Amino acid sequence: MTEKEVIEAIEYMQKYQTETDRIEAKTAEIDFPKKCYDTFSSFSNKYGGIIIFGINENNNFIEQDVYDVNKLQKQITALCTNSMVPKLRPDFLPIIYNNKKLLAVEVKEIPQNQKPCYYKGAGMNKGSYIRIGDSDEPMTDYEIYCLQSYKDGIQEDLRPIKRATMEDLDKEKVNRYLEKVKEDKPNFAKFSNEKILKLSGIIENSTGIVYPTLSGIMMFGEYPQGYLPQLFVACVVVPGVKLGDVGEMGQRFDDNKRVEGTLDEMLDQTLNFIRRNIGTKVVIDNNGKRENVPEYPMKALREAVANALIHRDYSISRESAYIYVQIYDDRIEIINPGDLYGNNRIENLGTDMMLEARNKNIVRLLEEKGDIIENRHTGIATMREEMKKLGLPEPEFSSLRGDFKVTFRKDRASNSEQIEKQNFTENFTENFTENFTKSEQKILKELSKNPTITQVELGIILGISKRSIVSNMRKLKEKNKIKRIGSDRKGYWKILK
Repeated sequence: MTEKEVIEAIEYMQKYQTETDRIEAKTAEIDFPKKCYDTFSSFSNKYGGIIIFGINENNNFIEQDVYDVNKLQKQITALCTNSMVPKLRPDFLPIIYNNKKLLAVEVKEIPQNQKPCYYKGAGMNKGSYIRIGDSDEPMTDYEIYCLQSYKDGIQEDLRPIKRATMEDLDKEKVNRYLEKVKEDKPNFAKFSNEKILKLSGIIENSTGIVYPTLSGIMMFGEYPQGYLPQLFVACVVVPGVKLGDVGEMGQRFDDNKRVEGTLDEMLDQTLNFIRRNIGTKVVIDNNGKRENVPEYPMKALREAVANALIHRDYSISRESAYIYVQIYDDRIEIINPGDLYGNNRIENLGTDMMLEARNKNIVRLLEEKGDIIENRHTGIATMREEMKKLGLPEPEFSSLRGDFKVTFRKDRASNSEQIEKQNFTENFTENFTENFTKSEQKILKELSKNPTITQVELGIILGISKRSIVSNMRKLKEKNKIKRIGSDRKGYWKILK
């Protein structure tokens, strides 16, 4: 943190009249703010950030002297040392800006295995916060559980399913696996079949009673949903661009299917459902041969569905949630329970930094079987490349505080509409920089891509709080730049020229 960075942060807030997911303003003109532990908690639990004391958010983010820079530093140090768990060690930088004494405090993200950082006076469940846009939001019980299970190294895919027995595993599938693993791993050949299954995490017998594990049931079960009924894939085709739209006959879904079975069976059935419900286009090659090509690349969709099945959260806390595949007129969305795991980040998708797997045993078993995971760590790159081949936008990845969504879009607009959209995107910054704030520009860009997007989804995608979204949308309406067409549930946003 340098003085230049702090001044740039102040100028940003004053220009755009908003804080961000990494910048917070606090007044401290009279005394130490009564409540700021929430920001220390949220910054340390997310990506870190800078808190600038001496900036009045409620008065156009103008500068105000802090009451006593030295005393304020001591009080912050006491709060971070005595009242935060784990203890925090922020960096301080007093500065003079426009003849006002300010204090900038940099809070660093703590290691993943030390999260959540919480305010001791409220306890972990009520004193843990997460930064969402410019807001410090209480962490949900599920978010806290995820951090705790990561810290404790809990492998949910190894937990025994105590209602099941060995009779619930498909003997033929198990025997094929045993033959293959003995061939690939000669040292396994000297063990009994039961020991191999235990070492492979397919069964658990620490109590003397043999139980299939979750991995065993989901990989080799005769009917996994008999014991885990919600671990299925819900596939629907919506006759429109959002849930709630109805077709010409008044139907809410053109097709829907509950997909059950083992992981590989659900993958195949889900892809079959998608294949029969998406259109095709005729392509003629250089030899004049006609070929029907799906309007979405099936290789990309296969990777996305496989990732959802493999990396979803299988913990008891999300056992009642299922994977959702939604086919709309303009896009396909694949939503799985469980956000990115551990240190994984959206910006690192498709890079060597995405190396942590939630369900390590399932991943290993699939690698050994070789029927779903052929080339590990190449799935994201495959999705992007396959979409590019068909001239379609890159897949979009969204973190939804407990769920993870992949969106594949297509463009059904006419040529003139395509040109208009392209010109709008290319000239966006040039046309709107002077008249619209940065937050308003971001909102307009998202609305241009997805007119039916909700304000909640906008906040999540852009990292802006609900309060700021509502405020910015109101200002855009006042500037006569956007208009709501139709009802809140069935309408869409129109960008006005």
